[in-house]
Amino acid sequence: MRHATPGLIRLSTPSRHRRPTRSQRHAWREPYRTAHLLTRGLAALIVLGICVMLGVLFVADEHDSTPSRLAAAEIDQLIASRTVDPEPLTEAEVFPSGSTAFGVEETGLTADCTVAVTGALRFTLQRYGCSQAVRAALTVPYADYRVTAGMLNLPDATGATAVGDQVRSLVESGDGGFALMSGEATGAGTPVVWRTRGHYLMYCVITGPDGALVPADEPQLDQLTHDLLDVYLSETVLSRRA
Repeated sequence: MRHATPGLIRLSTPSRHRRPTRSQRHAWREPYRTAHLLTRGLAALIVLGICVMLGVLFVADEHDSTPSRLAAAEIDQLIASRTVDPEPLTEAEVFPSGSTAFGVEETGLTADCTVAVTGALRFTLQRYGCSQAVRAALTVPYADYRVTAGMLNLPDATGATAVGDQVRSLVESGDGGFALMSGEATGAGTPVVWRTRGHYLMYCVITGPDGALVPADEPQLDQLTHDLLDVYLSETVLSRRA
């Protein structure tokens, strides 16, 4: 009976029990390090995004707190009368040369409001205590119009509204209206538009070149009166004043 020679028997440790080499251990750590770096980078981006958002909100809050961002009701209260808004108007305030969307050709300021109007509207302004008329001759960048625009300073909002109501009936009947910058009365059918806000009455008279009549159905008239009366005089000038 043969016996296996002990010296010829070789035992080998199964590969699954072998201790990993140094290079293998380093390779196993690489995915963990990569994920860790990605996580830290993502966290940094989130923090940066939050900082940017807070900065934008802070700037927006500062802008919203400026006088130009006052609510319409607050502005109306601050210009409701000459008692709360006593500072007189100036030409530079209402029609500064070179700083409006309209070409400013000539300006004028007078304490005699009757020179800015015609007919029975003169007596109306005297009766309601108009103290100033600031006027300008303007050109329009997008149409061949000549515009006389103005702002009348009344004692209070009630008086301004009452004058505005009378303007309508006087213009419709031809018994009064707003004069051109030259002082001439406008012809029948000349587009005349006005607004009141606070203790001010704003208006514009629109003609073509050389005083030619502009048809009332001209499509650009609505844009012109909105840009001049609603946006510029009402929102820019009076909001800034408030």
